[in-house]
Amino acid sequence: MAPHGLRSSIRKLWRTRDELSFSQVRLKHIVYFLPLTIILILLDQRNTYFSPQSDFLGQDASLLAYVAYLTGTIVVLLFCMKKQAALYTLTFIAAVGFVFWLALPTGDAKTCAMFIFQFGIGGCAIFATYAHVFVLNNAERLVSIFLVAANYGLFIYLHETGVSGVALSVILPGILLGVLIFCIFSLRKEEYPDTSEKIAVKAPKGAYIVLFCPFAQFTVNVFGEEVVKACETGDDAMRGIGTIAAVLLALIIQVVFRRSVWYMLNLFLFFTLAGILLLALPGAEDYHTLAKTLFGIGDGFGYIMTFYIIGIVKRFYNDKFFWIITFSVMLELLISAIIAGAVAFLWPDALPAVAIAIVFLFIAFFMTLSPTIQRNIFDADWIYDFNLPDIVYEGERNKRAVVLDTFKLSPREKEVAEQILLGLPVKQIAFRLGVRESTVKGYSKTLYRKLDINSRSELFARFAVPERTNGDAP
Repeated sequence: MAPHGLRSSIRKLWRTRDELSFSQVRLKHIVYFLPLTIILILLDQRNTYFSPQSDFLGQDASLLAYVAYLTGTIVVLLFCMKKQAALYTLTFIAAVGFVFWLALPTGDAKTCAMFIFQFGIGGCAIFATYAHVFVLNNAERLVSIFLVAANYGLFIYLHETGVSGVALSVILPGILLGVLIFCIFSLRKEEYPDTSEKIAVKAPKGAYIVLFCPFAQFTVNVFGEEVVKACETGDDAMRGIGTIAAVLLALIIQVVFRRSVWYMLNLFLFFTLAGILLLALPGAEDYHTLAKTLFGIGDGFGYIMTFYIIGIVKRFYNDKFFWIITFSVMLELLISAIIAGAVAFLWPDALPAVAIAIVFLFIAFFMTLSPTIQRNIFDADWIYDFNLPDIVYEGERNKRAVVLDTFKLSPREKEVAEQILLGLPVKQIAFRLGVRESTVKGYSKTLYRKLDINSRSELFARFAVPERTNGDAP
């Protein structure tokens, strides 16, 4: 990236102001909020308490459980996405797998039951992701993944410090599964928006650049874990502390300083690279605890970034776009897991070197993509949607533009009306349009007069948009 482009990118990030708050989390949407949170927590526990025996037919059983999970996601994407009956069937499969896992003695049969469970919740994960994208707003999506990342770090820390017991390995997963089943059978179709072809908006090609974020996160996670596992020196528990620290830092960035979520992409790459470098450096054993902490921080930022920005799909209400994004990520994850397993089985001594090489190649790929990322993310108009209470639905915006045309508003008055309907305060509207706050108030009074209304609330009512205000409405 050219120096000017880099400076421009940093300025854009620094000048953004998020309008998110915890008050935007809707308790009535808890059954749509919890499923993906629970599924990801259960998935993460495959490396700690809720895991199969250490190996199965000479393979890493934890890795095979991951493959079973990914297979379930791909089966749903290929054959039964959005089919409610399939969701109930997969929930039943997961429950049966869990019951047999509890009942069977340690051995291959018990491990197979775990694979069945992972397949079931893997399929459920697609339905949960669909709700995560299309039903939740930005604040709910962010809080959900904060909880997942914090649990991920906590369980790693507890496991590596020797804390164990039936409460963590049996009772907790059972409670989580019970809550998941309750949520799944409480889902209502009417809560999901229309994403059919007649209403969908075609996503621009530049929007597909968001695929870099989950590809980077999950590839680094799969192979980076192998580097950490192969490193016998250093305190593994500090990786969990690092992930918890990432959650706290993300809260400070998003809530205290109200900065853009896109900081996460840069922090993810920086901390992950630092951790991998220290682990790979010959003679750096004394720094391996620090390296694992840094890797944990990077992993946490990557987790938060990936599951938050995938919400951009909502902007287009497009089933096909959701399918392409999700299938691409799941397929890439499956291929990465299979390659990692094959290398571990065929050339175990070479695994750390292969993992390090792949991580470095991915980071080099990011450096190559920098101008493209600058153009299609940091210079794209939809980057601002992550600063709002919810992702903007482009189709609704277009419909409002057509209606606004009938009132003979000036181009600037239409711009102000659109910004108000996004829930932005006067100060941010003025910043976006490059005018004074008094100018925005003047335009708003004029457009209210032309629309024969008297307030922001009436403007929201005119367009049937839920009111979102920050207390300084024009």
